[in-house]
Amino acid sequence: MTAETRSERRRREVRDRILGAAEDLFEKDGVDATKIEWICERADIALRTFFNYFPSKRDVVHELAVRAALDVAARIRQVHAEGETTRERLDLFFRRSAEAGAAGGPMHRELLSQLVAVHDIPAQLQHARGAMLDLLRDGVHAREVSPAYPVETLADAILGTFYRLIIDWANQDDYPIESHLTHAARFLCDAVAPEREEAR
Repeated sequence: MTAETRSERRRREVRDRILGAAEDLFEKDGVDATKIEWICERADIALRTFFNYFPSKRDVVHELAVRAALDVAARIRQVHAEGETTRERLDLFFRRSAEAGAAGGPMHRELLSQLVAVHDIPAQLQHARGAMLDLLRDGVHAREVSPAYPVETLADAILGTFYRLIIDWANQDDYPIESHLTHAARFLCDAVAPEREEAR
């Protein structure tokens, strides 16, 4: 792996500053209301500098969508490392996702609605799928997950449910995301990694 040059580091720092400023303003004022000029002011850059990095505000939203997808993959890897059983890992994943949703303010929903509308990030979504496949394969190896179904099918069912709930939450007022994620976790844990009865 080659060392990052000073110029590359500078570009990454400016890009991160733009994205951080945009996310703060999206949360505070909403995506549609936020003007590029406000992002530039918050990031302390010139307008022309913004366009050197992003052709439009939509491209900023796309980059945040990419990061959000990678965050899901990172969360799966984290619970995989922390949990002792497949059931505990899946429960942790949904519980922490619920906590993250509850921590966001009203504008977080609007931002998320914009993010989930971005469909051209398959590579980043594959990171989450790959992390879930690793988690489930370990579960099969530990005999906690039945080998009756391919782990690919199970991973798609789990993540498909997760993203469906996130989309509903992003587009419906007063959507009880915490309870829905909690119930989904219980159902999926029962289906994928049921508790084993104590030996009699």
